[in-house]
Amino acid sequence: MNSEELRARLQALTEYPLELKITDGSTYASASRSDRGAVRLSVHRLFLHAPTPVLQALIRFAIRPDRECRAILRQMAHLFFTTIEPPLADGALSNSKGACIDLQELYDRVNAEYFEDKIDVPIAWFPAPRYRRFRHITFGVYDRTTPIIRINRILDQSSVPLPFVEFIVYHEMLHAVCKSLLDTRGRLLVHTAEFRRLEKQHKYYPFAKEWERGCLQFFRRLHGRS
Repeated sequence: MNSEELRARLQALTEYPLELKITDGSTYASASRSDRGAVRLSVHRLFLHAPTPVLQALIRFAIRPDRECRAILRQMAHLFFTTIEPPLADGALSNSKGACIDLQELYDRVNAEYFEDKIDVPIAWFPAPRYRRFRHITFGVYDRTTPIIRINRILDQSSVPLPFVEFIVYHEMLHAVCKSLLDTRGRLLVHTAEFRRLEKQHKYYPFAKEWERGCLQFFRRLHGRS
């Protein structure tokens, strides 16, 4: 079922005009009303294949939410995030060799040392964004839907400590083994207590956290933005 088919199914359950947006974010459902009185419903893509009782709960959530409909949506989301396996990795997406760092070498070393070589997810660089003031840097991302690990190419330089890059790789690999959880407000928690516990087991954890605290100033100086 695509987004338009889902909107049609939801629209059949209510007399109010319905505007639907499909997301892939950390909140599985949110709703508001437009100035014209239309129901604006933003839902995670997990609801594209939801059965009718769940769609009825979505409409109740959007118009007059109650404890029962929230519980149904939480159960559906929890089932999706904890039991559905990610698709097979697409090796064609992988581009791990950088000017200074081969991510695959780091990945293989971390995989052997911490994960018994059980993780099978491609790793690649993503182009470094153009930072104006270096207020925040995303060093890595784990895309569960592909799946693939991508590391910011800003780290691919000799002046960046290799132990820090290795820790970032380890951090993203943890996402492949640690399941996300939903809190009582429907927010997706990717850095759970178990994730944080395992994160601290990396040998470079203290160094990486200390280096990260001063990294923004480091990159400002490196790129002449201080």
